[in-house]
Amino acid sequence: TQQSQNQRRRNAAISLNSFSSKKGHDRALQEYKKRKDQKFQKNAALLREYQRAMKQEGYDAGKGASRKRDRDGEDRSGNAEKSAADDNSEEAENHQKSVESTRKKRHKSDPLYQARKQAEIRKQQQLEDISERKGNQQNEGKKQHLRKVRAKKMMQRTKRGQPLMKNVIGDLLGKIRGDIADEGDC
Repeated sequence: TQQSQNQRRRNAAISLNSFSSKKGHDRALQEYKKRKDQKFQKNAALLREYQRAMKQEGYDAGKGASRKRDRDGEDRSGNAEKSAADDNSEEAENHQKSVESTRKKRHKSDPLYQARKQAEIRKQQQLEDISERKGNQQNEGKKQHLRKVRAKKMMQRTKRGQPLMKNVIGDLLGKIRGDIADEGDC
């Protein structure tokens, strides 16, 4: 039984060569599907653009396989025969439709309105962040300069190596004034 189990395992396992070639085959299929999807998306975008252009020109953009539009009064079968009565009734209908369309002109809602609004908010937020960072950077630069000046004063020594008392006392006086100002604000 042990030998038969080992034999089954060996038979079930695939070689490294076949595994690598299968992986390449899978990758090729994925790339093909990706290309096909990209082509579909591109065609859909072109079709939307075409329909938008047709609508702006005043033509009715067809759906699916019936995208051909009528030319010079011909219907899809190619018959160009129309009677004068049909022309008059058609003109009356067109006039009535144009009057109705001028009364009820509905503007198409923008499908990207929310995205544009969010992008505008994000851009505003970024501008605020940038201005805040600039302000913080300037404050940091001022603080660093003051720290350097204070350190320079505190490092000054007499000929014998003692700290200059005028700088030490001035620093202590500044600290006391700052504490009083902080207490006065509260």
